[in-house]
Amino acid sequence: MTSDLNDLEATLQAAVDRRRFRKYDFFTPYPKQQQFFDLGASVKERLLSAGNQNGKTFAGGYETAVHLTGEYPDWWLGRRWNRPTIQWAAGVSGLVVRDVQQFLLCGPPGVEDEQGTGMIPKENWVGKPSSARGVADAYDTMAVRHKSGGTSLLTFKSYEQGRGKFQGKGVDFEWWDEEPPDDVYQEGMARLIATGGCAAMTFTPLNGMTLVVTRFFSEQSNNRALVQMTIDDALHIPAEERAQRIA
Repeated sequence: MTSDLNDLEATLQAAVDRRRFRKYDFFTPYPKQQQFFDLGASVKERLLSAGNQNGKTFAGGYETAVHLTGEYPDWWLGRRWNRPTIQWAAGVSGLVVRDVQQFLLCGPPGVEDEQGTGMIPKENWVGKPSSARGVADAYDTMAVRHKSGGTSLLTFKSYEQGRGKFQGKGVDFEWWDEEPPDDVYQEGMARLIATGGCAAMTFTPLNGMTLVVTRFFSEQSNNRALVQMTIDDALHIPAEERAQRIA
């Protein structure tokens, strides 16, 4: 009897740990998120345009994580890599990148016991991420074990660093959360040429018809795609709450 109880306790603990440290195993995309992922197989650059808390950033974090580990779900029809990848997660400032993208991918910044509770499974972390300069508890680069046996690399970047910090070697995948300045984005796109990589953007167009917004909303290209997600597509928000937010 004691042995059976111990086995049951171990099984329950394993289930708790899996939900805590393998968060992306429990993700099921909404139709618009699925559309956004699927388009990665056919275009070089994509924008998921959506309102606040509608699921756009969550989608960007999920895709970043699966490209790092190579652990694609059965429903995945988007871009795949069967080798380790080099990736960026870029946002407005070092502080915002830490509090949004790093939080989503790694867990609450500065809370040691919670590292690994984000989208990147704890068991796939290789060593400890290097620290960024100037922002407490912010990461610069982290290594992630890929399914193939190699190691993927993710670097966190911010637009406030300027165009020069986006120069350098090729990148396979870039996740841009919130709209970047056009010169920074163009520099990032140049990094995809050598690798044949792709970029995913997740933001709400708050600054009007900028060059980046115009690129997706007005300029036609077979290598570019726009997916617009409204509050009605955010199925985690109850219908009554959706009506209240709209009002």
